[in-house]
Amino acid sequence: MRIGIDIMHISRFTRISEHPRYRHVLFTEREAAAASTLRQPRLAEFLAGRFCAKEAVAKLLGRGFGQGLTWHDIEITADAFGAPEVTLHRGAATLASEPISLSLAHQGDLVVCVAMGKVR
Repeated sequence: MRIGIDIMHISRFTRISEHPRYRHVLFTEREAAAASTLRQPRLAEFLAGRFCAKEAVAKLLGRGFGQGLTWHDIEITADAFGAPEVTLHRGAATLASEPISLSLAHQGDLVVCVAMGKVR
């Protein structure tokens, strides 16, 4: 078992959340679709949470983006109750077995995510 953690200021993510090209690079079609109905400031909060979760999962996997991982290899969606779920694709799928558990929290201008799972 391994863990990964990430924390970030949501306000630092606002500019990225407003830029369609950056959103396309960082998020899968399903992630973008989930965010498509949101407006600021909720959009920045939502996408910052997804970004933070991807970073925590990458740390759990022991790799950085560009080291066998792309942003689209780690997909963060939600279950029927809104809890975050991880789906691994391509490079990420070769590094860990699912399921990976996430705990994602937002407080004020901060978002934090802890990921836990088994690495191959």
